[in-house]
Amino acid sequence: MIASRINNITLSGTMAISAKTIELQNQGIDVVNLSVGEPDLPTPNHIKEAGISAIQKNQTKYTTNTGLLELKNSIRQKFRNDYNADYSTEEIIVSTGAKQALYNAVQTIVSPDDEVIIPVPYYVSYIDMVKLAGGIPVVVNTNRANSFKLTSDEFAKNISSKTKAVLFCNPSNPTGSVFSKEELKAIVEIALKNNIMILSDEIYEKLIYDSLSFTSVASFGKKVKDMSIIINGVSKAYSMTGWRIGYACAPKEIINGMGKLQSHSTSNACTISQHAAIAALNGSQECVVNQKKIFEERRNYLVNELNKIENISFVFPEGAFYIFIDISKILNSKNAIKTSNEFCLKLLNENRVATVPGTAFGMEKYIRISYSKSLEELKLAINRIKEFLDKN
Repeated sequence: MIASRINNITLSGTMAISAKTIELQNQGIDVVNLSVGEPDLPTPNHIKEAGISAIQKNQTKYTTNTGLLELKNSIRQKFRNDYNADYSTEEIIVSTGAKQALYNAVQTIVSPDDEVIIPVPYYVSYIDMVKLAGGIPVVVNTNRANSFKLTSDEFAKNISSKTKAVLFCNPSNPTGSVFSKEELKAIVEIALKNNIMILSDEIYEKLIYDSLSFTSVASFGKKVKDMSIIINGVSKAYSMTGWRIGYACAPKEIINGMGKLQSHSTSNACTISQHAAIAALNGSQECVVNQKKIFEERRNYLVNELNKIENISFVFPEGAFYIFIDISKILNSKNAIKTSNEFCLKLLNENRVATVPGTAFGMEKYIRISYSKSLEELKLAINRIKEFLDKN
């Protein structure tokens, strides 16, 4: 009854834990949910007001399939200002979230049996997106000593005659690692040399800490621009997850293909949300700066507290709002917990903290926690995690 391509994929790892969390919460059980990457901060007022204004002005009808021209121009200006990259409006598409933009991109460029290089750990949906396009995910193990960032050597060693693209998230979900300009340039140069498309998921670009700077693939000039697809959106930087606005910047031919696919699936992204996104990109960016300060404070608190706990360790997060925690010493001990999935379920059921098993990101013996919750909730979560580890 079910098509083989659907049987060949799995439910998103973050969604599965989230569903269990919601089930417990609906029973009136207090759960600290560190599983979902969603800012708890409200959407800034000037953005909400733009959405309300769109409704009041009856700007509630269909837009062109690929998005409002005004929004595309706002995205153009953002890339000019941030990365000195010049995209035409025909090289931009607006979609229902960054995930749809990425899905459409993969469907557009990947043919059956094309290989897509994906470094581990990866965002939960990358593998299944490639499979749904008929492609072959080539999973590349990375080194913790390098904060799990793909190196040029690791990339080069996994290239074959079938390699179509390389796909990565920068800053990383789940590790929070950030490519330096030099590290990214080395990846880009190999991709160009081998005629490989670069799919760069940059949704966390504005969440970089410790005065580090972010380098976009778009900043490397026209040759790279012609061989890359940049995925981004307003969800994380502006606390607009539910507004569902993402976008992609790519060569015109690819955008045309993505537009055709989108025309037969969702058509245009929500019109009201597009007007709100214009306000987000064109308005004051003070809200982004303030949000970053809040997340950095939360990260610092968690890093300090986690460092006090025996038998765990983690990659120091430089961006996004996740910490990827190594629990191998706990799993290798004599207790009954043998997998990261068992660890997460037991922690959720016994001490009411929701986390995500590392298997969702391609790595057993790790879990991911999000610090997109309030400091008060994080303090409660840490106390519960310590209690859980004391008895396990």
